Amino acid sequence: MTKFLHAADLHLDSPFSGLKGLPDYVWQSIRQSTFHALRSLTDAAIQSKVDFVLLAGDIYDLEDRSIKAQAVFREEMERLDEAEIPVYIIHGNHDFLAEEEMQLEMPGNVTVFNSNVETAYLTTKRGERIAVSGFSYDQRWITERKILQYPHRDPSVDWHIGMLHGYAEGNHSEHAHYAPFSIQELQSKEYDYWALGHIHKRQQVSERPLAYYPGCLQGRNKKETEPKGFLMVNLTKTEQTVHFEPVAPIEWVNEEITIEIGWTIEDVYSAIKEIVDRQKENNTSSFLTLTLVDDGGVPENVRRKIQNGELAEAFQAAREHAAFVWVNEVKLKQQTANKMPALKALFPEEWAKALKEVQQDGVFRDVTSDFFQQARQASLLEVRNEFYRENIVEQALEHLYAVMGVDEDED
Repeated sequence: MTKFLHAADLHLDSPFSGLKGLPDYVWQSIRQSTFHALRSLTDAAIQSKVDFVLLAGDIYDLEDRSIKAQAVFREEMERLDEAEIPVYIIHGNHDFLAEEEMQLEMPGNVTVFNSNVETAYLTTKRGERIAVSGFSYDQRWITERKILQYPHRDPSVDWHIGMLHGYAEGNHSEHAHYAPFSIQELQSKEYDYWALGHIHKRQQVSERPLAYYPGCLQGRNKKETEPKGFLMVNLTKTEQTVHFEPVAPIEWVNEEITIEIGWTIEDVYSAIKEIVDRQKENNTSSFLTLTLVDDGGVPENVRRKIQNGELAEAFQAAREHAAFVWVNEVKLKQQTANKMPALKALFPEEWAKALKEVQQDGVFRDVTSDFFQQARQASLLEVRNEFYRENIVEQALEHLYAVMGVDEDED
């Protein structure tokens, strides 16, 4: 048998998206969150006495990785080295291979794959021979099918494992620039396990062979809501088990409240407080996004308190605690009867085309360029990264649906 730990997308020392106006103690928790998750991963590997650790890409958030991130990472690799645990690393699109003079050296237990598919071998303390095949990105985009370069299963080993930072076709078409592969191509290699990376949502993509995305180690925006951590894998000739271990010190939680006709500000406040109190019982820090569904019965003065952010601010005055619950956003969702025909029903092709175009980086930058060129507005706007673009388009759609009387669930 063999037992190993599989993680990916650590994004050490990377910023969270969609946050502003936080108190110092929350900022400090954010800055330490990815490092805390890494240390918990190392603790688990040592305590469980794994045979080896697999890190499937995006250890860092940028190719220009910070010295702090590298230093902390090296410390944890040294802890694993002292425990005689080998570590195998492939770099992904966010931390692709950069100038060697800008990288701290890793201890001898760490194997980093280069830009060509290669295979490393090890023998476990039980005498089992393991083959690990993989490659690292040498640029941000890898469009070629690197999967074709992976060797067929080595018949001389007990276990053959593949590491691949990329996307499975048919699941995430927007990730087509990242070493695409098909499930059939994974199966054709006849490996025992595929340690995948790149997709931040934990998921199993194949049962035979076992192929998993472990998800990221720490969620960094409101779309990454499920618990985050790593996978503990046990392989025997008769049984294969994969167990998820959460380690993220901060969670992102989205909750929805339906506002009933006649509710006052006290009713809304009490409903939110109930959710906040329930979340505090988990003893885990969290960023809470609340969507208040309005069926048309919210008084205008209550609506203003919600839309101007005053209601969210009421829950942001909490005292410092080791585990915080921060109400990051309280937004109003109009549940309007569909009195007008939906635009997309009248002009389906035009609607789909317009929505697709505005979500593209180049078109979005053209549309918003005037705002960023104005000094006053630019200082209030966030960097136009992928998350910011998606968030703005999402808010624009919500506003359009409310104005036009369109149920957004129909989109």
